[in-house]
Amino acid sequence: MGETLQYTPVKPDKLSSSWTIIHVLKITTTRACWMQCRFCDFSHFVPLVGNNPVKPLTLLNLVQTDPRLDGSYDLIKIRGGLSFFEPWSYFRTAIRHIHTRNPAPIQALSAVELMHFHRVEKKPFQELLEELRWAGASSLGPGGSELLWDEWRQDVAPLRLSAKEWLRIHQLAETCGLQSRASLMVFPGITGRHVHDHLAVLKQLRGLSVIEIKPFRPTPLFTVDHPHTLDLLAVVQLIRQELPHVLIEINIDHISHDMRDLLRGHGVSRALVTQEEMDA
Repeated sequence: MGETLQYTPVKPDKLSSSWTIIHVLKITTTRACWMQCRFCDFSHFVPLVGNNPVKPLTLLNLVQTDPRLDGSYDLIKIRGGLSFFEPWSYFRTAIRHIHTRNPAPIQALSAVELMHFHRVEKKPFQELLEELRWAGASSLGPGGSELLWDEWRQDVAPLRLSAKEWLRIHQLAETCGLQSRASLMVFPGITGRHVHDHLAVLKQLRGLSVIEIKPFRPTPLFTVDHPHTLDLLAVVQLIRQELPHVLIEINIDHISHDMRDLLRGHGVSRALVTQEEMDA
């Protein structure tokens, strides 16, 4: 646990010098969640839009009428907290409406949300995943894979899925035709052992194609101290060494211009950008 990551400089001219911009529409199912994970801002027990409480069952109306769904996107991300208000069939129907309105690939829900519906409605995972694929989803969200290191999870998110549970759901999803996407949260104090063990779990997914790296929130990456920046670059290098075929993505609004150049020089070539960020 006392091990530190080792950062080895890489010349940017040996790697790609361009970004692939992934134009994303983010749809939040609910801001209500009972898990109280320390890194998540969805841990409200009353659904909120902005700072305003809203009634349950608003998502379906939104996806039927919101003009943003008529736009052109590379990816639609459907994510949220865990609500006891709406049944599984409600979210399945909403995803189906989104799919009929927009042809973009849909990243819908996560292993954490599927475990929630499995427990609440007693539906088998196979059935949930097949219905999700039928509704139009092309991949599961990466939620639950912030760091597949159970000791860390017990400290910051004790109600979250274990690494074994997360892997089991994603392996089953692949048999149903859903792509696997993962994430990796970079936080002060992360070590090489953390990252190696995380990637060892991800290597058991045959179809893993994307890892989204995230700085630990709520601190923006460009405001943290120098060692955190080196941690991020070292994490990217470890992913490149152990999973060279996997694409690495990051939300472009999390990083400064200088950090964008550094990451681009280390092979992080895919930037997730929302319409709001493009208009800013």
